[in-house]
Formats: sequence, structure tokens, C-alpha cells
Amino acid sequence: MTTDTPESKDVNERAAEIIARALAQALMEAEVIISAERDARTQTIPPQVIETFERFGAVLTRLVEYTEQLGERMNELTQAVTTLAEMRAQQPAERPHLPQMEPSFAPGGEGIDVTIASVPGFQGLMELQRALVRLPQVQSAAVRRYQDDEASIQLVLSQPMSASAIADGVSANTGHRIFVDESRPDALRLRLRFLEG
Repeated sequence: MTTDTPESKDVNERAAEIIARALAQALMEAEVIISAERDARTQTIPPQVIETFERFGAVLTRLVEYTEQLGERMNELTQAVTTLAEMRAQQPAERPHLPQMEPSFAPGGEGIDVTIASVPGFQGLMELQRALVRLPQVQSAAVRRYQDDEASIQLVLSQPMSASAIADGVSANTGHRIFVDESRPDALRLRLRFLEG
């Protein structure tokens, strides 16, 4: 990262001052010219036009004031940017920690073969199926087999979803803690487990 040197900082400040002064000078000269024109033609110009010139002169006066204020703000901004650049230059560069993305199961197709171990009875299996169907990313969840507290469910997604998102969604909807034993998005296989307690 490049930072402003003291010389470039001085150049920036001088440039801001020169621009502000030039604008102020040009506006003041325009006001003087308009005033001189107005005074020279006062006798031949209708009162409405004179009034318009006076209003325009007042606007120019305000513009001069705003331009001077703008010059001051430009100087303050230049100093603030320089200070910030110096502070950043003093801090060690840190690489942002990017979270590792968990692979997701793809939607559609024949679905995911989900095996759930330690299912707490048939009632627990029904709760599990209802919890899966309630997830907004799930299209369908069909029980294929249930034996010895282990169930097999064919899960079809309507949107991509990771294994931990599926487990978290089921945990939230059933009140049971669900753990991911194995996740194989490439093989469309997922193994979950009910945790006791």
C-alpha cells in the first residue's frame, strides 16, 4: 500500500488552498462586474431586473463564503486521509480469515440417502420426518426403512443444503440434538445420529 509522503501532503494542501482561493477570487470578480454593470445601467434598467441582480449578487456572496468553507473542509479532509494512511502503514498487514465453506448437497435428482442412527422409537422417527419436511429447502422426505433404531430416509432438496444445516434444522424442529456422523455430498449420502440427553 502506498502512503503519502510529507512532500505530497504539502502539495495536496497547497493545491486545495489554491483551488479554493481561485474559486473565491473568480466569484468575487463576477460580483464586482455585476455590481458595476448594475450601477452603470440603473437609470435604464427596469426595477425588476435591478432586484434580480441584487438577489444574484447576494447568491454570489453566499457562494464565496461556501467556497471558502469548502477549501477549509478540503484541507481538513486531506489531513484526515493522510493521518489514516500513516496509521494503516504502521499496522501490520493481516490476512483476513476466510471461513471454510462446507460442501452442500445438490437439489433435485433422486435425492439424498439419509441414514439416522439411535432413533428414539417410532414416534421419534415421525418427528424427524416432519422436521425434515418443514425445512424450507426440503422438497420431500420419505421413510424407506426403519429397523433396530436405525432409519433410512430418501431426502429430496429444492435448494442446496449442507449436512450441518440439515442437522441444525432437525434439532431446532424436534428439540433433539442431532449429530453428523458422515457427510458425502458427492455420493449423495448422509449419516446422522440422535444424541442422548
